[in-house]
Formats: sequence, structure tokens, C-alpha cells
Amino acid sequence: MRIIYWMTAIILLLTGCDDRPKPKLAADKSQLKAATDLFWALDEKGYIISKEKPMTSRHGCKPSEYLAKKGDAIFRISVFHCGDSDQAKELVEHPKTRHVDSLLRNHGEGGVIQRGPLEIIVRLTHGEKKAAKELMDVLGGL
Repeated sequence: MRIIYWMTAIILLLTGCDDRPKPKLAADKSQLKAATDLFWALDEKGYIISKEKPMTSRHGCKPSEYLAKKGDAIFRISVFHCGDSDQAKELVEHPKTRHVDSLLRNHGEGGVIQRGPLEIIVRLTHGEKKAAKELMDVLGGL
């Protein structure tokens, strides 16, 4: 009988570790097709957003970097425009990226999401952690 309890606990633990919230809208149904689409969509949602010098991309996708502010919360948003949705999905699903996503989400500081051909990495740099969840929810609906 104890073995059944232990096995159930292990299964719940293993399935719970990789449980990321599902975006409202599937990645391939996203209206975001370029980094500038993200810029304007966040502007329309009330974020103050500025373009920054991007970091270089190690995986061949075109990088863009933004700072976004809403209320007291400030975010650094890295956007990588890949050749197609499959390449972006491959990057987002890579074990290292999933680990980064888990760390950001577990600490309430952002996350990694795919929107069409874009890999988007959100990092809260200042403000309350609930603002990061709100931004991730906004991105999940774009």
C-alpha cells in the first residue's frame, strides 16, 4: 500500500515540475509576427516602451531588446525573431530555455513564451511580482 502512495507522489511531483501555464492563445494563432508588433501591442495595452541595444543572438534569430514600464514595474524584454514558428518553438522547448523559464516563473519575475516566429523572454527588473504575471498573461493573449 505504501508503494502506491509513493508512486502517486512521485508521478504528481514529476508532472507538476514541468507544468507551465498555457497561454490564452496558441503560439501559431498569435498576431505578433515581428518584434515591432510586440512594441506596438504593448504600447496599446498601456505600457511605456523603449527600444534598447539588443544582445547578440547565438542561435541565428534576429534580436531586439525593449524596456517596458507600467506603474512601478519595469521589464527587460528580449525578442528573437526566428525564420519560422518551428525554429522559435524549438528554442522555447529546449531544456535550457525551459529551465530559465521555470526559474523566472517560480520567482515571479517573468518567463519565456513563443508567439508565432518570436521567442520572447521577459524579466522583471523592478516592481511587484504580480506585474510580471500580468504581463505574461497579456503576451499569452497577443
